[in-house]
Amino acid sequence: YTLVLGDAGKQIFHPSSDTTQRTWTIPANASVAFDIGTVVLFVNEGGAGLLELAITSDTMSDLSGTTGNIFVAASNVINALKVTATKWLVWSENKTAGSNGFAAVANTTSPYAVVYEFTEAGTFGAKLAQPGTTPTGTGYGVKFSPAGTEIVIAHDNSPWATAYPWSASGFGTKFANPATLPAGIGNAVAFSPAGTEVIIGHDGSPYVTAYPWTSSGFGTKFANPATLPTGVGWSVAFAPSGSQVVIGNSSPYVSAYTWSASGFGARLTDAATIPYTGALGCCFSPAGSELFVAHSWSPYLSAYAFTASGIGSKFANPSSLAAGEGHGVVFSTAGNHVLLAHSGSPYVTAFEWTGSAFGAKSVPASVPAGVGHAIDFTTV
Repeated sequence: YTLVLGDAGKQIFHPSSDTTQRTWTIPANASVAFDIGTVVLFVNEGGAGLLELAITSDTMSDLSGTTGNIFVAASNVINALKVTATKWLVWSENKTAGSNGFAAVANTTSPYAVVYEFTEAGTFGAKLAQPGTTPTGTGYGVKFSPAGTEIVIAHDNSPWATAYPWSASGFGTKFANPATLPAGIGNAVAFSPAGTEVIIGHDGSPYVTAYPWTSSGFGTKFANPATLPTGVGWSVAFAPSGSQVVIGNSSPYVSAYTWSASGFGARLTDAATIPYTGALGCCFSPAGSELFVAHSWSPYLSAYAFTASGIGSKFANPSSLAAGEGHGVVFSTAGNHVLLAHSGSPYVTAFEWTGSAFGAKSVPASVPAGVGHAIDFTTV
């Protein structure tokens, strides 16, 4: 939705019945000249999909001076105030999706997954208590559901993937295992943007296994892709649109498919310039316009433009690299930090992302107990 002059002084409401991610755009002053001092209230009701507040050619800034699109989680309200002809200031009544949340790291040492508080400024806080029933082996993949109410860990012993309820208090009681297990070591987890499907990347053909997902856990397995990935499923990521899914595997290292509620569709054309080695981790920016690939050779993390047609040109590498091969990568929901799990201490590193380049990096004060294999983020 793009605002019109009649929206001045009103609320724009995203109801809980709409679980799809939506973008609301403030038009340029040249096309819609809101009065200076205009306030518009944006409401993202509890249970609704992620909301992106965008602007066209003018400037939108939060109170700290950070410019760019704003991502608003469910159960949050944000105000936008026009302060000059071409500038809007935004601030939240509760918290935006960029506010403090939690970063989960799957790692090599029991309890195999740890969760930290994570701040909007890009810093790591306290570590939360481990689950009552831990995964059965080394954690290679971890993912929060889009609503932030469940967490799934992929690992190296049967049942290959373990799921729990999640809240701000931490892990809940483990869900039942899938009726049909993945066909080998679980390496990666991905939820569809609507939170209604989950995919496990694993060793052993068909290399990826997809299930319906509800608040009760795993459903009945979907059919395998008609054209399988080219090897072990090291990583999996859904595009924010939910219309494509990317799998990190053997050369060409990243395979993309169309996706629908029926499961896997056609395999898309491979990238012209392939990533460095196997894509051990991959993720999209919240806007879906960039794809990030973690890999075992320096620079350990690569960023590419992405469209519905596939992978585009590569962005410049970070000026200060992580301390070892990249295993897992995820965005903070605000879209201003990308988090990398890697092989060398401190095992996890956060990089600022400007929308076109990597910025400053930060690391936790209390590091995980072993190599970071995967990482995920939630505001819940």
